[in-house]
Amino acid sequence: MLVSLLLNLVLTDTIADRLIYTVQFYRGENTLSFPFLGLREENFLSLEFDWLGEGAPRDFWVRVQLCSPDWQPSPLPLTEYWNGPLTERITEVLPAIGTRVAYVHYRYLLRNRFLRSGLYVLEVYADEGGTILALRRRFYVVENLVRITLDPDAQVVTGARQQLQSLAFSIYPAGLQSLQAYQEFSCMILQNGRWDNARRGLKPTFVHSDRLEYRFQPGLDLPAGVEFRLLDIRSVTRRRSFQVERTLWSDSGIVVRLMAERPRAGLAYTRQIDLNGRFFIQLQDGGLDTARQWLGRDALSAQQADYFWVEFRLEASVPYEKPLYVVGSFMGWSPDPRFQLKYDALQGEYRVRIPLKQGVYDYLYALWDESQRAFNAEPIEGSYFEAENAYAILAVYKGFTDREARIVGHRWVSSYER
Repeated sequence: MLVSLLLNLVLTDTIADRLIYTVQFYRGENTLSFPFLGLREENFLSLEFDWLGEGAPRDFWVRVQLCSPDWQPSPLPLTEYWNGPLTERITEVLPAIGTRVAYVHYRYLLRNRFLRSGLYVLEVYADEGGTILALRRRFYVVENLVRITLDPDAQVVTGARQQLQSLAFSIYPAGLQSLQAYQEFSCMILQNGRWDNARRGLKPTFVHSDRLEYRFQPGLDLPAGVEFRLLDIRSVTRRRSFQVERTLWSDSGIVVRLMAERPRAGLAYTRQIDLNGRFFIQLQDGGLDTARQWLGRDALSAQQADYFWVEFRLEASVPYEKPLYVVGSFMGWSPDPRFQLKYDALQGEYRVRIPLKQGVYDYLYALWDESQRAFNAEPIEGSYFEAENAYAILAVYKGFTDREARIVGHRWVSSYER
């Protein structure tokens, strides 16, 4: 039995091994995609990460775990939801080539051997017995049994709502209709693929004979946020982001020092193209430039891209009351102390130095709210209803005879979709 099950823990995204960086978890070969699978779909999920430890490469094992909607380990036996081994060793292990910072790159393909839909975690362990957790990532498996339609006219922009985006939609249960639809159905809302601030357990506002209607409730009003800041460190010789102040070279690595950035809250909204918090790895230095080859996964850069020590800086006249982090999918949206900024009273700024692999990164500055177990970027970055976001609506169903909740439908939408 899993240690997490024995302790009855909530299974959240985390990196327990502090030598692991650049965790990517995505569909197929598209590193910018969100990890999910359709039940019995001919596809797979890809997990990649780097281990920056010294000495011989270490072994890692993976396993899957079905979860309840509140991310508790499901009591269902493995054989009821997974047609595969209990644990499986990662065998695609590649040492870095020609880099100043030594690392070992790991890749694992999670084949679609799932027997039921639901919420899942993929856990990586440093031992075959599953006692030394290295990292964990969440995903879902969906069976498309319901239809989800949007109401594009739900957004009302007045007063405080200028900082919010509202969703309104209907679910058509089709064959899952019952007299207990209100108890059996709920929804989850994800913004930009984030699990930390996901809205869970949303019940329909109105129940009709043929559909469940969701509108006009607090759980459907989400802070709109702002466009992500972007950092391009594919090369420090041929091009660099405008916020790079200077670059320091040494035999052990390259330090990329960013200019001190300012909070954006209260400023006018500025629209710009971003990756909705995602990132991708790409090398454009020396004789290797894979920009024209990149179609989703850059196999050469995965093994040959170097790590830079990137120093993030944020101006602040006084320290914030809550811990400040630089956040994005590159750090898993979890309160990892490696990505927490420390306040320098003499300089009047926050700082942190982080090893980042060559690529393009979306990031924000955000405060960790322990009571909500989520990041809040609004006090620093602001929130504007015009911001473009990607939303996922998950239809969760637990019928009278179901022993665990199922994901019976989903829809990914943009805040601009009409």
